[in-house]
Amino acid sequence: MPPAVLSDLLRLPKRKRLEIAERLWLSATNEASMPVPDSHKRVLKKRLADYKSGTSKPVSHAELMRRVRSA
Repeated sequence: MPPAVLSDLLRLPKRKRLEIAERLWLSATNEASMPVPDSHKRVLKKRLADYKSGTSKPVSHAELMRRVRSA
């Protein structure tokens, strides 16, 4: 990509840059060709079991954002 093109893209508003990035990402990916590793499946199963058993509790979006910002 010519440097001038990249420079022009970087001057776009944030929302437009994110839209372009999303379109590029989607054009390069194919979920069917991206299998989920067994290790990820195990983690997800454990987290779901913890949630269902009450071992872990969900938090609201507001609480999550508060925790992220204070970290």
